[in-house]
Amino acid sequence: MARALTNLSVSKIKSRLLNVSQSSQYVLTLSVPAAVRSKVADLNDLDFENISLSCSDANLPGSSLATVDVTNDYQGVTEKMAYRRIYDDVLGLTFYVDRNYNVIKLFERWIDYISGITDTEKYKSPFTNQRVRYPKTYKNDIFVTKFERDHHSNQSSLKKNVLDYTFVQAFPRDITAIPVSYESSTVLKCNVSFSFIRYVVEQKEIKSNDLVPF
Repeated sequence: MARALTNLSVSKIKSRLLNVSQSSQYVLTLSVPAAVRSKVADLNDLDFENISLSCSDANLPGSSLATVDVTNDYQGVTEKMAYRRIYDDVLGLTFYVDRNYNVIKLFERWIDYISGITDTEKYKSPFTNQRVRYPKTYKNDIFVTKFERDHHSNQSSLKKNVLDYTFVQAFPRDITAIPVSYESSTVLKCNVSFSFIRYVVEQKEIKSNDLVPF
């Protein structure tokens, strides 16, 4: 039976179609492992909260289902059956680089720690070697929380919905080349790709004054 068309008023259309999420409202919580924090302990002006806030872009990964073709259940019919969920293996983050280059220092030293570089002077030698660290010491969960513009309204006691992404056992896998040029200046950015095991998306209700990077 055919469905009847529903008359929608302009106000209903506005309330349904214009109440959309904005891509620029999110916050990153970068949980740096304790062993890596000790690697950057000599950087007195390093502020982990500022580095989290300097994340200008986050390319949230997706997932897909691996399927198998089933051809023998019904004559002439081929069905697809899911047997495993496959996660994208990269979380892409872009950071504004501060004037003290703390963003670059943090991720370079994080990767230095992973690859076992303890003395940069010795590593300048062409005959040096390295020993990669145990994964437990350089991996940690990191979080991206998606909220909306009105979350920090004056009604801070009200609970509002957010999407909380947990990236399980993440670590920086590579730092993209950072171009510099004598041409017109732009804000210097550092692109870092994080590897992780899987991600988990949770809908939570939190107060606006509880939404902080750390």
